[in-house]
Amino acid sequence: MSDNVVKFRRPEKQPEPPQKKPRGPLPAWVPAAGLLALAVVIYLVGQAGLLG
Repeated sequence: MSDNVVKFRRPEKQPEPPQKKPRGPLPAWVPAAGLLALAVVIYLVGQAGLLG
């Protein structure tokens, strides 16, 4: 009787791709550094005479 039983194999799972870790909030110095960099760029463009 056990000869008539069809045995099924579980399909193998594909490995999950590595997930990127969620990034936390920006450090407090990043906005200040961005503003400073923007100010330097504006100053250099002004010194080059490209602002008119």
